[in-house]
Parts: sequence; structure tokens; C-alpha cells
Amino acid sequence: MKITVDRAKCEGYAKCVQAAPKVFQLDKTMIAEVIDPKADTDERILLAARICPTKAIAVHEEAGKKLYPPD
Repeated sequence: MKITVDRAKCEGYAKCVQAAPKVFQLDKTMIAEVIDPKADTDERILLAARICPTKAIAVHEEAGKKLYPPD
């Protein structure tokens, strides 16, 4: 899966870090970043994206199909 964080939308709530701490971390400016996109299950990564209050995380399949957020 390809995971991206829209740094302009992220407000540092760290819900993604709580849901998938091996995948996400907050950088020194308290903005989420992906540290290892393969470090957790697809389900946990999608959960992290879904619980982001600002919808800053997008998840795509390797083939490019968008999984989250829905269009």
C-alpha cells in the first residue's frame, strides 16, 4: 500500500501514531509522517487513516486504487 500524509491538513493529533506506531510518527514540528508503510497490517493502517480527525492520510493500493478517503 502507498500511504501519504497531507502535511497541510495534519494538525498533530497523533491518532495515527496511536493506531499504528510502527508506521507513523510525529516529526519535530508535530506533523505526522510515514516511517515504514509495511510495518503493520493493512487493517491497522486503514484504521489510522479513518480515525484521523482532519482526514490528512490517504491510502492507495499498489496498483493505484484509492482505498481511503472515499471519493
